Amino acid sequence: MSYQQIRGYCDRPSVRPGETLDFFISSPEAGRCDVSLVRLIHGDRNPVGPGYKEEAVASAVNGQYAVGTQFTQVGGYVEVPDSASHLGASWGLSVHLHLWSTTPGKRQGVIARWSEAESRGWALVIEDGHLVLMASDGQQQSRVRLDRPLFPEIWYSVVARIDVAGKTLSLSQVATINSVNSRFGRMVNLDSDGAAVAPLAAVPSNPSVPLLMAGLAETSLASRPRVVALFNGKLDGPKLYGHALSDKDVAALHAGDIGPAPLAQWDFAAGTTRRGIPTDAVQDVSGNGLHGFCINQPDRGMTGWNWDGLEEHFVHCPEQYGALWFHEDSLDDCRWVRTLSFAVPDDLPSGCYALKLAQGEKTDRVPFFVVPPKGTANARIALVIPTFSYLAYANSQVLLNAATGQSVMGVLTTLDDLDIELNVTPAWGRSAYDYHVDGRGVQYSTWRRPILNLRPDYRHEFGSVWQFPADLHLVDWLTVKGFAFDVITDHDLQAEGASLLQRYAVVLSPSHAEYTSSQMLDAYEEYFANGGRGMYLGANGFYWITSQHPEKPWMIEVRKGETGDQAWRGRPGELFHSTTGERGGLWRMRARAPQKIWGTGYTSHGLDVSAGYHQLPDARDTRVAFIFDGIGPQEVIGNFGLVNEGAAGLELDRIDYTLGTPPNTLLLASSYGHSASAMLVPEDQYFAYPGITGRDNPLVRADIAYVTTRQGGAVFSASSMAWCGSLSHADYANNVSRMTENVLRRFAADGPVEEVA
Repeated sequence: MSYQQIRGYCDRPSVRPGETLDFFISSPEAGRCDVSLVRLIHGDRNPVGPGYKEEAVASAVNGQYAVGTQFTQVGGYVEVPDSASHLGASWGLSVHLHLWSTTPGKRQGVIARWSEAESRGWALVIEDGHLVLMASDGQQQSRVRLDRPLFPEIWYSVVARIDVAGKTLSLSQVATINSVNSRFGRMVNLDSDGAAVAPLAAVPSNPSVPLLMAGLAETSLASRPRVVALFNGKLDGPKLYGHALSDKDVAALHAGDIGPAPLAQWDFAAGTTRRGIPTDAVQDVSGNGLHGFCINQPDRGMTGWNWDGLEEHFVHCPEQYGALWFHEDSLDDCRWVRTLSFAVPDDLPSGCYALKLAQGEKTDRVPFFVVPPKGTANARIALVIPTFSYLAYANSQVLLNAATGQSVMGVLTTLDDLDIELNVTPAWGRSAYDYHVDGRGVQYSTWRRPILNLRPDYRHEFGSVWQFPADLHLVDWLTVKGFAFDVITDHDLQAEGASLLQRYAVVLSPSHAEYTSSQMLDAYEEYFANGGRGMYLGANGFYWITSQHPEKPWMIEVRKGETGDQAWRGRPGELFHSTTGERGGLWRMRARAPQKIWGTGYTSHGLDVSAGYHQLPDARDTRVAFIFDGIGPQEVIGNFGLVNEGAAGLELDRIDYTLGTPPNTLLLASSYGHSASAMLVPEDQYFAYPGITGRDNPLVRADIAYVTTRQGGAVFSASSMAWCGSLSHADYANNVSRMTENVLRRFAADGPVEEVA
C-alpha cells in the first residue's frame, strides 16, 4: 500500500447508544496514535463562510492505541478450503472451464492450487496473452503454453490436463462464440483454437494454500492466503476431475456436452432465487461437497458463455448466467484487525461524530452517526443522512480519470492530497462512478475501508464541497438556530421503514440523497400519505435504484441502466441487481420518479455557476404566506452562497406533472439564467438537438415547490444541491435561511398545515 498517512474506518455507518462500534486503524509507521471523539458541525473551510467547526467530546474511548501497517487484500477471487487431499494432483487431474478475459496481456491466475512462495502445486495461468499450465513439486517445474493468444472479451472453452501415468501436461482452448456472448460475432475467424502437450518432469505436490479461482496464492497470511496475479474477466462453470481426461472427453467438453462425472463442479448460478443470488457462497453441485466462497465481491448475475440474448433477467434463466466477473481491484472489506471498540454511552446525543486519529502531525477523522435508541425519538425533527449516496460516491475519482470532465463540467479539476492518495492507493477501493481496471463500471461499494471523500472538510474535484461535507452546511445551520434534531441514516431507514419516520413531525433530506432503495421510497411515500412532513433541501435525489447486500449490509449495489446522468453503463443482459434480483437504472424508468413523492425531480447539472430564484405568482397565495414571512415580494431568493455564489446550482430539480408531481403543487419560485455548462439530463433528450443548456432551455432550472398531502402532511422542495450552502450567508440572516426556518418551524409544530386546494 503506497500511502503515507494514518487511516481508519468503522464497521458500519450508524450506531445507537448502548451499542458498540468497531474501528480499524492502519499506519505506515508502527507506534501509537492519539484517539479522540469529536462532534462534527461544519466542514467547509471556505473563508467566506463560518469555517471549520468540531467539538471535542469527553469519552472513555479517548486515549492512545498501538497501530501499525495493516494488509488489504484487493481483488476478487474464489477460495475453496483445503478440506480434502484429493484437490491435489498426485493421481493426475483435469480442469474444464469457460473463460472470458478482459486484460489477457497481464499475468493472471485462472484456477490453481499453487503457492508462489513455494513454487509448488499446479496452476492454470495467463502469461503475456497466452494460457499456460504449470506443475511443480517445489524443485522441478513443468510448463505447457498455447501458441494461440487469447482475444479480449471472447469466450473460450479451456481444458487443462496433468497425466501422471503418461508424464505429460496438455492444454487446449476452443472459442465458443455465438451472436451475443462475445465482443465479435460468428462471422469473425479468430484462428485462436489451439492445443499443446509438454512433458511432466515431476508429480506436483500439495502446497500449503487452498484452491483458488481468479488468482494465485503468494503465501499464507494468518488465516487467509495473500493473493496475487488476480484475474480480470469472467469464469463460468469450472470443473475439476481427479484424473487425466481422454481426448474423446476433452472433445465432448469443448462441444458443450456434459462430459464425465467430475470431482467438483462449481456452478456460480446455483442458489439463484427470484430475489437474486445475494451470497458469497459458491456451490459444488457434484455432490462431493467441495464448496467455496467469494472474496471481494466479484460481479454476480453475469451473462455466461452460453447466453443467447433472449432472456435479460438472470433469475429467469440461471443456466445462461453462470459467470462470475472478477476484477483485480474490487473490494468488499479491508479485513483489517480491529484496533479498538467504542461502547457508545447511553447519554451521547444523536448527531454526526468522528473518531479523530492523530500520529505526530498526521491526522484522520473517521465519521459515524449516532442515532436514537431503537423505537424512540429524542426530537420532532429528523435529519436523514444519505449514507447510500455516500457509499455510491465513496472515493470517487471520476473527474481525475475522465478525459472530458473539465470540458463537460465547465470547471477546472482541482486536486488535493486526498485525491492524489486515492489515485495511488488501490487498497482504498473505488466508487460507483469509477471503472475497474478492466473497463467494467464499479457496481458494488463498501463502507469497510477508509473513505477519504467522507472526511468533513474534503472538497470535490470540481472545487466545492459534496455529499457529507455539503450536508454539514445543514447540520451547522440547525445547530446555530437551536433546533433540536435527531440524526438517522439511509441504513436505518432501510431496516425500519416508515415506522422510523413516523416518530417525527418532519424529516429533512439534505443536499444529495441520490441513491435509494425501494424500501426507502416506500417509507417516504407511506409517511407523507399518512400526514408526515418533509423538506427536500437538495437535488438529484431518489434517482438511482440501489440495493443493500442482505448478507453484507455495509455494501450497496448499483447497476447503471440505458439512460441517466451516468459515468458508465451496464452491459446487455447485466442490468439486474445480483443482491435483490430487481432491475437497476433510474427509478423514473420503473415508474417511481421522485416527483411522485417530493414534487420535483432531477433536470440539470451545472457545476460552474449558481443562480438565485425568482418568485412566481403562486408565491402570493395566502396559504403559503408563512413561507415568505419576512421576505419581500421582489426579493431574489438565494443570489448568494458558498457554492458558486448562489442557492440554485450544481444539480437542479424541476416540477413535472407528467412525471407525477401532485396536481395541487404550488410553484413558488424558479431559477433561470444558468450557464451553457448546465445541461439537460440525458433521460429528457429523446433526440440529439441544440438548445439543451441553461442558456436557452426552460427545463434547466430549479423549482421551489410546496404540496400538501392527506391528513395534514406537506412537502417543501428547494430542488438544488447548493441551497444549504447559502444558509450561513450574512451570519445566517438571509432569505434562504429565513424561508427554511419559516417552513421548518411550521412543519415541526402541532396541528395541520393549511390545505392547498
